[in-house]
Amino acid sequence: MRTFQEIRENYRFSDLEAETLQGLLPVVEPHVREVVRDFYNLFLQIPGTAKFLQDEARLARLEGSHRDWLLDLFRGPYDERYFQRLQRVGQAHVNIGLSPHFVYVGLNFIRQQLCQIIDAEVEPKQRGAAHLALGKILDLNLDLIARAYHEEEMRRVFLTFKLDNALMRFARRFTFGLNLLVLLGLMALSVGVLAVLVHDISLIFRGSGEGGLAAALGSLLVLWLMIELLDAEIDRLQGGAFKFNLFVGVALVAFIRKVLVASLTHETLQTELMYLGGILVLGLIFWVVSRAEAKKG
Repeated sequence: MRTFQEIRENYRFSDLEAETLQGLLPVVEPHVREVVRDFYNLFLQIPGTAKFLQDEARLARLEGSHRDWLLDLFRGPYDERYFQRLQRVGQAHVNIGLSPHFVYVGLNFIRQQLCQIIDAEVEPKQRGAAHLALGKILDLNLDLIARAYHEEEMRRVFLTFKLDNALMRFARRFTFGLNLLVLLGLMALSVGVLAVLVHDISLIFRGSGEGGLAAALGSLLVLWLMIELLDAEIDRLQGGAFKFNLFVGVALVAFIRKVLVASLTHETLQTELMYLGGILVLGLIFWVVSRAEAKKG
């Protein structure tokens, strides 16, 4: 936050210009009531501001405050207390929900009215300095009043950013936790498939050689697929791409295992043809998906 002294220096608002404004006070003061009355007549005709001015008591208070502000433009002193008063004015506009657009409209109207007064009542030799000093103090006022809107917007953005950031961090951690559960599930399934493979191999040595061999081949295929899935999940956790073709491969291996088992259980020709058709369709899908993923890579 800049200090008022810094702001004054940035606007090159000198002590001489402060004296010029104070010298204009006797010129402007007789017109203050008329300027304020015209100011509120203007905003009573605008729907966006008229809604704030329907209560007569409130309107009277606002007119009094506005006259004080207008006289302070020329009275000074332009010190830290002046700075704080302007901050309160800006915050009051923010608190009632007045659009900053109307702040700019109001300051523009005040500028025009005061310039007309200077042109009408100040000697030509002094008008240039008077307009310059008036322009600086009005710009300085607008800067400080509008600053309240900027700070309010920054607070809202900051709070929204903090909330969004917190949600994103939670979502990332939650998703990572789910991925770990998937990894643990795949590991558990792999152990289960390994146990099935050991059981199928044991059938060979227990006299069921043909059946055990076919079952072992099917289980071996499933184990190979589990290894691929585990590798793919580990790679994805490390930032790799999602491989959709592996899920097609799961279904493909399931059908191949079914064909191997069906060849030993003497399924009907129609059933075996259905399995072979499934392998053909899934094989084609696997090939298309694999090519598509290879092009992306």
